[in-house]
Amino acid sequence: MWWLGLFFERLSLDIVERGIAVPETALALCDRRFVLDATDAACAQGIAPGMKRAAAQALVPSLPLLERDPDAERRALESVAIWMQQFTPSVSLQSDLAFEGFDEAPSPCGLLAEVAPSLRYFGGFRALFARVHDGLRSLGYRVRIGAAPTASAAWLLARHRNASFASQAHLEQRIGALPAHLLARTRAQRELLDSIDVRSVRELLALPRAAIARRLGGALLDELDRALGRLPEPRRWYEAPSEFHLRLELLANVEHAEALVFAARRLIDPMTGWLVARHAAIRAFTLHVEHDEHDDTHLEIRLADPTRDPGRLLTLLREKLAVTRLPAAAHALRLRCEDVVALPDASGELFPAPGAAHENLRRLVERLQARLGAQHVQRLRLVADHRPEAAYRIEPIDAPGVAVHARRSASMPSTPMPSAPIPGAPMQDSPVPGASLPVASLPRPLWLLDRPIALAERNNRPWWHSPLRLLAGPERIEGGWWDDALMQRDYFIAEDDEHALYWIYRERCASDARRAWFVQGRFG
Repeated sequence: MWWLGLFFERLSLDIVERGIAVPETALALCDRRFVLDATDAACAQGIAPGMKRAAAQALVPSLPLLERDPDAERRALESVAIWMQQFTPSVSLQSDLAFEGFDEAPSPCGLLAEVAPSLRYFGGFRALFARVHDGLRSLGYRVRIGAAPTASAAWLLARHRNASFASQAHLEQRIGALPAHLLARTRAQRELLDSIDVRSVRELLALPRAAIARRLGGALLDELDRALGRLPEPRRWYEAPSEFHLRLELLANVEHAEALVFAARRLIDPMTGWLVARHAAIRAFTLHVEHDEHDDTHLEIRLADPTRDPGRLLTLLREKLAVTRLPAAAHALRLRCEDVVALPDASGELFPAPGAAHENLRRLVERLQARLGAQHVQRLRLVADHRPEAAYRIEPIDAPGVAVHARRSASMPSTPMPSAPIPGAPMQDSPVPGASLPVASLPRPLWLLDRPIALAERNNRPWWHSPLRLLAGPERIEGGWWDDALMQRDYFIAEDDEHALYWIYRERCASDARRAWFVQGRFG
């Protein structure tokens, strides 16, 4: 077995500083009488842990003094435990008597994780250690990490100093070199160790066990035996909730939405860790921005396909915040995970997959929807209709596909009507002399006018800024009888004096008043 011990020595201060965008803010954490911790900016002004609260107020009258919140500490450690479960499911909360002299039960101040089954997957212990350390730093936590074959040994090493390691062969030697006061659970035990001049665990082990048990209690020896692997050490694993919901209190009110990106990242990283632990991904999530005297602002992010990539989620949220105007100053953020789907891990690839370009397009659409709104990102969808003005439909890009036009009735024939004469057949009764032979499939312009524009006619030739010369056609299009909008047209490709190409038509069966030329599109 191989254990990681994570000791958050300044957890209370880390919780506060995670909601601060400016790290140079001066503040201190206090209980009813003493200063427990202070930021670097506050220490530069003379504030120090252990100082009386009244003395700190007298020294810096404008210094914010915040109360320690044990409930917030537990919630923070639980969120870190959720995040750690992306590396191993065997994560346990660890309590310690960090605040001696209080009657209440000790609050958790660290984690223990059994990582032996995960070492090969993450590339060995050094690689896993680097990922855990850097990930916790990005979450805003200062942590000391110890590693050992037993949980208690890893915890003692983490409490002693950062990046402490003890192999099975040298476990007793490393534990023996630790300060003996790490095993003391009360102030009386620590004073007793000082009075008999026992400084290290090695010196403690040299004393008779019966005398140690009588004067210091059997619990101290039991903890030492568990650290050395002489006693079993059953632990209760932390179980992640079935739904992800995390809240972050901001130290100061934030008036601009873009300034929330820093704090929002502190919520997205734990959420992605929770998704990895559950082998899942999300298609949507909602960030709730809380205001004092206004309803919450809801920022919903929807994705083209499920993901748990924190960089991708943060990019979309940044785009959304960039175009969001807050109705009032924000004092807290809540992140709720929605639309969770199972997502098996994909195998690594040496070369890009064929669908990589399509995936990049989906991610571009996501960013556009986040910035502009889903209703403003649209696409053209083809419709089974020969009429050019009814052959496509504009709809939101993520709308479900529809095979036929909405106006199409049940009486419409299932086989399409030919849109041009059969190739090679002689043209009969050509409506315009001088036009070339028709082809089965003439090119269509991408640019169609909203409404066809009637053209003038000079010397029996259509006129649009200049005389138009017919290059190809006719292409006969008939349809619309199923919805009382019958059209019968002959389409041509025409060229003007500037060599611009137009798509024009003439009604085939109409009165003389309606047999004028019309332009309906232009080629690029």
